[in-house]
Amino acid sequence: MKRYRELIGSVLGGGREPTCPVALWQHHPVADQEAASLCGATLAFQRKFDCDFVKITPASTFQLRDHGLTDEWRGDALGRRWIGPGVIRSADDWCRIQERNPAEGFLGRHLSCAAMVRRALDPDIPVVQTVFLPLFQAAALGGERFLRDCAEHPDEVAAGLEVLSRNTVKLIEALVDAGVDGIFLVAQHARAGVFAEERYEALAGDSDRACVAAASALPLNFFHLHGESVHLGAVPDDGGVVLHYEEGGANLPVGAVLRAGRRMVSSGPCQHGWIRTGTPEQVRQETKELLRRCKGPRFLLSAGCVLTQDTPAANVEALIAEARLPRPDRDDESREPAASGGCHA
Repeated sequence: MKRYRELIGSVLGGGREPTCPVALWQHHPVADQEAASLCGATLAFQRKFDCDFVKITPASTFQLRDHGLTDEWRGDALGRRWIGPGVIRSADDWCRIQERNPAEGFLGRHLSCAAMVRRALDPDIPVVQTVFLPLFQAAALGGERFLRDCAEHPDEVAAGLEVLSRNTVKLIEALVDAGVDGIFLVAQHARAGVFAEERYEALAGDSDRACVAAASALPLNFFHLHGESVHLGAVPDDGGVVLHYEEGGANLPVGAVLRAGRRMVSSGPCQHGWIRTGTPEQVRQETKELLRRCKGPRFLLSAGCVLTQDTPAANVEALIAEARLPRPDRDDESREPAASGGCHA
């Protein structure tokens, strides 16, 4: 049975394999402050669950600590850190955002971590590094005044975004040199209720495409759309990225995206559903149904967003085991229309 790099490459390339590639991940909210401890936590998760690729999942502020942004671990269920107040005090501060060397400071620790993880793993297991896109970084730095400044001081915000975009491209280039196999690009604001799709494109389209282009030489890149009512059209068409988002709510069912035939897609169960609260058998049944709706190539089973800190290991093991059962119907090109799965109580 194919595993790891060979299985992922075949499925995302259009091959019809009897099993589905699968990978899950968690935040490591204490270990993510140092290279060695984040590396250790990432490797321990992989040793425990043997995923088809390894995703390094740092705190969302890891690209911003060198700009003076603070964060704190407060016991969040998803392992996220509380983000401190913005550091932009006036519109002119957007023009004072500085370029950063990705090999230095707090950011440099994470570059070292990526290299350490890559060296420690079998070369056949792909390593994917999370990178937060420039618009999210700007929102975190701007804090409460970010949306107001977007409307009232667009030129200043645009100047800051240009610097953040250059910083992010330099980080991606350094990660390529460190040997990672892909970048997991995170878009937090490409959704209704934050920006209309046209407005998101105007603010972030150029910087998102620059980041995708910087990663395009790598074989396994993802573009994560966070939250509900996501703008699928915000994902750049070039670069061969895998679309990643969570089914449920107002988001389009994954099966519908696959039937359209244009995208490679990765998704999985809601992190607050059976994977967290159910039994292993309930997780198996949910996984079986998801795979029934997502037959054939171009689909990779994953965390819907990120596993909670209290997700039972037995449930993770049940999901992975179900994905690895050979299915005679996996090469069936017909996919039934499906209602969105959503979270289970």
